[in-house]
Amino acid sequence: MQPNKKISVLLLYMTIILSIGISNHVLLIPVLLETARRDAWVGATAAIVPMIAWVGVLHLIIRRIGHRQVGEWLQERYGKAVRLIVAALAIVYLSVSAFTSLDDMVMWTHVSYLPRTPRFVIALAFVVVCFFAARAGMRAIAITSGLLLPGVVVLGYFVASANLQYKDYSLLTPVFTHGYVPAIKAMAYTGGGLFELVLILFMQHHVKSAIRTRSLLVMALILVGLTVGPVTGSIALFGPFEAAEQRYPAFEQWRMVTMGKFISHLDFFSIYQWISGSFIRVSLMLFLIPDAAGMKNRRSRNFLLAGLSIALLAATMLPVSDPTLLYFLSRWYFPGISGLNMWFGLMLLVLTLLPAARGKENARS
Repeated sequence: MQPNKKISVLLLYMTIILSIGISNHVLLIPVLLETARRDAWVGATAAIVPMIAWVGVLHLIIRRIGHRQVGEWLQERYGKAVRLIVAALAIVYLSVSAFTSLDDMVMWTHVSYLPRTPRFVIALAFVVVCFFAARAGMRAIAITSGLLLPGVVVLGYFVASANLQYKDYSLLTPVFTHGYVPAIKAMAYTGGGLFELVLILFMQHHVKSAIRTRSLLVMALILVGLTVGPVTGSIALFGPFEAAEQRYPAFEQWRMVTMGKFISHLDFFSIYQWISGSFIRVSLMLFLIPDAAGMKNRRSRNFLLAGLSIALLAATMLPVSDPTLLYFLSRWYFPGISGLNMWFGLMLLVLTLLPAARGKENARS
């Protein structure tokens, strides 16, 4: 399958929902609960406000750039140096995102249901599959997302409704018992995850139809809901303090599910959700790295993808403990991607509004 095949807007959104959704479900929620505890859901809900503004920014950029590759557009208007700077920052961001998702998935797999399987074997199997998905191209990743997402959604509603018998939503109040700062921090962390919508700018040239503001806003609200739902569910099930101590609150909710008196231990369904989201996210990041670098030669792309996959595998084998990874996520990763995504979006907005550098626009025409 050729990597330049166009996809529909619906498949684009389904890919984004799986990619950002798994990050907000797995990586973000423990950080929110540890930071804000009971006020985590308030901060996550309040992130709707900056998200609406962010959708407006993205819409303006997409409308000005059109269905063009961001790097090519930057080079034509402002020169190769600007394109290289943006591409370098994008590659670093995509690489770190791929590593954190892969390392967390391998850690969870090893701890939860494959404790006797070496981490290297788990990581190797997963990286190989992601390599071939990225090699197949954007269309293959998007179609796979379209096949996987319905099952993920159905299971999500199932676990939420099955645990209603145990939930006590009075535990969500009172709020702001420790002031407004924890909620503000939770809003900032949530914004850091949701600002990943900037990935659309790297993907929109693979889409065959226009990206409309209304649909983009609906998807943003869905992503906010994918964060608020598990946070409120964890607090209602376990209380704010117990939930804050859990490493994988979403998985712990699955372990509570029972059907009658004789059916329990349905947490194996969470494996489908977890692997689906992580697979799409890592594959997408791998695909976008050579895309952001402007590599069009298929042979060169494959060599780069192979090198990136080996580097990811090696990085996952580094002796990084789980507490260290959680500290990195809360202190560096989410604040870092929040600032980087905001800077990148605002920079592109300014560049789209400025006139082209002298001679660049004439050279294009």
